Amino acid sequence: MSTNSVQNSLPGHLNLDANANEETLVDEEVDDLHDASGAQSRRGRKTTEFWAVKTIDSDGTIKPAKLSVREAMERPNGRKIVLRFNNAKQAIGDEAGLLSGVLGLLGSDYGKFPICRKSWCQITTKDKVYNECVKQIFHFDEDSEGIIKKNMLKSMGKSWKETRLRLYDRFYEPTFTTEQNLENRPPGIDREHWRWFLDYRAEPETKGKCKKNVVNRSKQQYTHTGSSKSFARRIEEESEEQGRIVGRGELWIKVHKKKDGSYINDEARAIGEKIEEIEQQDESSRMLSQNDSIAQVFGKEKPGRVRGVGFGPTPSQLFGPNSHASGNGVQQEETQRKLLELQAELEGEKLKRKAMEDEAASDKKKMKAMESALIYLFQRQGEELPPEIAAGTGFVE
Repeated sequence: MSTNSVQNSLPGHLNLDANANEETLVDEEVDDLHDASGAQSRRGRKTTEFWAVKTIDSDGTIKPAKLSVREAMERPNGRKIVLRFNNAKQAIGDEAGLLSGVLGLLGSDYGKFPICRKSWCQITTKDKVYNECVKQIFHFDEDSEGIIKKNMLKSMGKSWKETRLRLYDRFYEPTFTTEQNLENRPPGIDREHWRWFLDYRAEPETKGKCKKNVVNRSKQQYTHTGSSKSFARRIEEESEEQGRIVGRGELWIKVHKKKDGSYINDEARAIGEKIEEIEQQDESSRMLSQNDSIAQVFGKEKPGRVRGVGFGPTPSQLFGPNSHASGNGVQQEETQRKLLELQAELEGEKLKRKAMEDEAASDKKKMKAMESALIYLFQRQGEELPPEIAAGTGFVE
């Protein structure tokens, strides 16, 4: 089955066309159920679940802790949660789960980010919340390009936008009068702010667009087995478990299979089999590049996001500033391949060196045992070691 036939045979919500809506299967499934599940779900499992993290006190003491999202936001005695990031500036480990929950709650706090704005870019309090909340809860070094901050603000913005849709569906009653709907507004939201939002949502074009997004997302929430972990966390854990770098094609297949090894549906099987076919024919397609198995099946990357690597990284960050230029693709791919080969070679040399060190330590231990036995035998006979033997064993005083 060709790539085009795979793409054209799938139903609308599994559209693999490169020009399809940004909310594609591989983009949204693994990441968004965790990164932007909204205030309503965060008040449940996410705010009560405990995450194993490390904290740092005001005096610099680092220690392990298990914290819920609510506890993380309390910030007692200047304590902060230590964040870890991968090379793509994505948070990893349990800390990533805690960070996601905190950013979600902050983004859905309309006391910090007013609901009465047409878009996230019009919000003027983003830097204030980032500095006074995020940086006071978490301990991390910012990168010189500002990518970490940008991704955190983007995550809060996503929560801000999606929670607005849920609040409207939950609190707005079409049969109510304007005054009744104002009285029925969500807790913590200013009356006039809610009035503005209801007027804004009443605009036909905006209302239709928002409703469409909600429907699109609801169709996608049952098409993977990736749980609530972000892609960055899953790929880190899988790579550690396998002892090698796990590609995005391999991970796509894994999260689209059931526990018994079968695919979740026929569409996923068609895609997974195509990925496997490509990777069997070309080993290099397993490694992240602009021409890996995922790129060949799903098509060219969009400017703002790379499929299957999680929330944050863009093509230019992963593949270079000229990532969309076809002439530069082969060079970038070759560079990536050589980099991975060198990394594998380095790991191999480290293992060899470790084996040699272990063998030398074992030989040294055997020699010590033999020396002790020799000294013991001479002492039993009331004699001293001959000078030439003692010099060789290092026992000449």
